[in-house]
Amino acid sequence: MKYCIKHIFSLLLAVMMTVVLVLPVCAQAVSIDLLPYAKAWLTEVLGYADEEASEFIFGEQKEDSIPFWHPDHPDWIYTVYIDRKTSQIAGTSPFDTGYLQSPGEMNIRSFLRSARSQNIFADWNRKSHEDLLSALKKRYIRISTNLYFAEDAGTAVYGLFESCFGPEFGWTEAVHRLFQDVLDEYHLAWEPVPFHQKGIRRNASGITISSHFETVLFEGETPEEWKPVLDIQQLAGWECTGGAVLINLLPPEYYDYPQSAVTGLAAFEKDGRRQLVLFGKIGEEWHVCPLGENALYRKGDFRVTYDGLHNAFAIDYRSGENEQASFYLMPRMWAEEAECTILAYEHLDYTSGEALWINVCGGDEPTWKLSSKQSAARARFPYHLGLVPVEQFPTTVEEASRNNYPGVPDQYTLVYGANFRSDTSSHSRSYGELEPGVIIPVLEIIPGDPSEWIHTRLGSIEGYVVSNYTALENMIPGLGSLPTVAESKKEFTLKRGTGWFDGSVGTYQEGTRMHVIFESGDWLYVDIPSGEINWMMDPEGTFGYVHRNDVTEMTSACLIDWPE
Repeated sequence: MKYCIKHIFSLLLAVMMTVVLVLPVCAQAVSIDLLPYAKAWLTEVLGYADEEASEFIFGEQKEDSIPFWHPDHPDWIYTVYIDRKTSQIAGTSPFDTGYLQSPGEMNIRSFLRSARSQNIFADWNRKSHEDLLSALKKRYIRISTNLYFAEDAGTAVYGLFESCFGPEFGWTEAVHRLFQDVLDEYHLAWEPVPFHQKGIRRNASGITISSHFETVLFEGETPEEWKPVLDIQQLAGWECTGGAVLINLLPPEYYDYPQSAVTGLAAFEKDGRRQLVLFGKIGEEWHVCPLGENALYRKGDFRVTYDGLHNAFAIDYRSGENEQASFYLMPRMWAEEAECTILAYEHLDYTSGEALWINVCGGDEPTWKLSSKQSAARARFPYHLGLVPVEQFPTTVEEASRNNYPGVPDQYTLVYGANFRSDTSSHSRSYGELEPGVIIPVLEIIPGDPSEWIHTRLGSIEGYVVSNYTALENMIPGLGSLPTVAESKKEFTLKRGTGWFDGSVGTYQEGTRMHVIFESGDWLYVDIPSGEINWMMDPEGTFGYVHRNDVTEMTSACLIDWPE
């Protein structure tokens, strides 16, 4: 059977359902007979056998399109049409779910045809599971989590359909019907996978779910090898409820810089509170750092998992049986730094059919078609999970389309790295380059060529910032970098300038935290907040200069302290 699957997939063409049939067509032609093109489409793009294709019924051609269907399924209507923009023949399919990672109907139809002759699902075992996963990976098909951990043939068929057509939410009626037909053909039963699956789930086949990473999911108990890692003083009294782990199977020499060999997210609860923890292994050393209580909704049913279709960690929240929201995440850990990036947010309502996809910094698109009920947007929100309470994350298109970031006051805007100049000219003196994430007051908008200038003031320094490097110009839908944070090593004097005789703003004690606004040689222009420091600088804080040797600089992620 292993040979059979490999042979099948080696013969398949990686054709998406939206691929055009490359046949010359004159875009200016008034009319062209589409029947021969439709017949070729059936076999060359959709993968129907000649005998099956000969049974299809072709409707009357109307203008630039012709419909056709199989007599056994008259409601599964295909069309072939002339795309006047590209001068090519294109087509539509009742199996098109909008899943951009789909390998196309030809792949799934060819496989099911072979599975029928080889009784693959009728004799489901560990070896057949290994062979199937291996064949999918060689075709660069993303493996769904359900297929990866499938323990029975029914779940394997469901996972295969997910891998080829995307998540069930986006399935068309034709996909649902075909899935049921396959189950009936092999006399298989399938029950929806429960939201919570207690215990530890591993795949012993040696086939990885994503690239070269082995996946482990756990809920209600922690794998023995990671219990000592998470048994630290900062987590005393907190109970681990579950998590997900990726194990990098590539040797360290494969990378140009040290990366975590093991990366995991784990959720903890204590007295009705929740926090998320990131842990990983660099070389032989384990690191555990908090993502804090802001990283999780404070209420609601949830789980930590890994989603194979999105190639991302996921935190899923469930409202009843038919509504789910998910944050797709990318945790990373280096020798001295760690972060968990928010890639996207998704909300699905199975009852109403409404869906929302909000991109933060990921490149993936929704795994379903956009429609009047299903929409997508891009949000202004800090990339780093945990710095801002996730309750502030936009959950509607209107909220995602707002012109500023959460917490940024009116009449202020956020900068994505720009010179702070003395005049409205790129040749004027620069006080320094503002760090990404700095917030500036908008005192006045001054016309410029090619971009406008923002008249602003930071502490005692008044100047100008070109607008196309700010949120005012809608240039930065997400925020990947935040102002550096510094902590004083000793008691220090905050100065008004960098000269010997410049005055003092005040004296501050050891351990004072501040945001770095810009650098000026060996000096840092900083903002000391009036209260507790967080991800966002305090525009009403105290500004001044501190010598670099008097502070320790750290990444913004270090702002997250362990909850008590």
